[in-house]
Amino acid sequence: MALQLTSKKVCVIGGDAAGLVAARELRNEGHEVVVFERGSQLGGVWIYSPEVESDPLGLDPTRKIVHTSLYDSLRTNLPREIMGFRDFPFIPSDNTNRDSRRFPSHQEVLRYLEDFAHKFDLNELIRYQTEVSHVGLEKDGKWIVKFKRAGQDDEGNEVSEIYDAVVICSGQYTEPQIADNIPGIDLWPGRQIHSHNYRTPEPYKDQ
Repeated sequence: MALQLTSKKVCVIGGDAAGLVAARELRNEGHEVVVFERGSQLGGVWIYSPEVESDPLGLDPTRKIVHTSLYDSLRTNLPREIMGFRDFPFIPSDNTNRDSRRFPSHQEVLRYLEDFAHKFDLNELIRYQTEVSHVGLEKDGKWIVKFKRAGQDDEGNEVSEIYDAVVICSGQYTEPQIADNIPGIDLWPGRQIHSHNYRTPEPYKDQ
């Protein structure tokens, strides 16, 4: 006798690799899935932006937050063969505009994730420019998710929805880790910057 699964309403937070594959598997099991992505496109950590934070060390709590650590010339340090999903291998594309190297650029990884989302119709599940501000467990075992949508809730109004389950796929590269016990660091006369805010080598030429 086959096990009868009950369809649940599930919230997935984050439109990166983990969020995309989680959304696909949950939908394949018959669940109603909504993906919240605060950015304007999928890809998470694989989205490059030249923008950096206002505090290059990341110590100022009032600094402008930039949610990416990707630098312009980054290539993967893992071969593509072990980066892909089992049923959607990360194989080189025949397109001449794509990066066919075994250790490809970050642009190629992002394109692979976009291909994956297109193949399995995942974009229809994603609410872009929607930032989750709170997740809490209710007394009945449900989860309340509060969020703001760019352009719609500019006055600070939060919207709340109830879900049966929540999957957190928001990544781990938002807050820089700063060493606080390096002797002499306060006396160093040069510029100090966390790698989170490194993008291109030009500012450091001849230094």
